[in-house]
This record gives sequence, structure tokens and C-alpha cells, in this order.
Amino acid sequence: LLTLQAAWMADNNRPNSLEASIAKAKAGRACVEIALRCVALCGTVGYGEQDLLEKWARDAKILDIFEGTQQIQLLVIARKLLGLSSSELK
Repeated sequence: LLTLQAAWMADNNRPNSLEASIAKAKAGRACVEIALRCVALCGTVGYGEQDLLEKWARDAKILDIFEGTQQIQLLVIARKLLGLSSSELK
């Protein structure tokens, strides 16, 4: 829902940086957590390269980093919610 809201706002030419940052922060964290739980659930099979679980876990972490680290996304969210500039909130 967060992603849909951010996309709808972008499609309708509305500012969506807060919504996009919230969606990125939540989605990145959720993907990593779900992928790692799947690997753990499958035990040693989850770490093997025959199945895609190990690859998905790596890809989820890289995607999380690529989209912006959690700390940066949380900083952007805090700035927007508090109405502060980057120099005022570091």
C-alpha cells in the first residue's frame, strides 16, 4: 500500500518524497527479513546454490543497500516530518 500511494502521487504530479522514502524503508527491511527467514527455515538446503533462496537473500540485501540505507531513508523521513533542512538535521 505504501508503494501504491507513492506511485499514485507521482502519477498525479504530487510531491511524494516522504511516501517514497517510507515505502523504500519498509520494503527493504521486509524483503531482507523474509528472505533470511526463508533461508533459516530451510536449514542447510537454504544456503545451497542449487535453490534460489540463497540468491534471493543476497539480492534482497543488495537491493536494500542500492535503494538507500535504512539510516538515510529514516533521516529523509525525519526531515520531511519535522520540516527541517539537511543542514538543520544531520
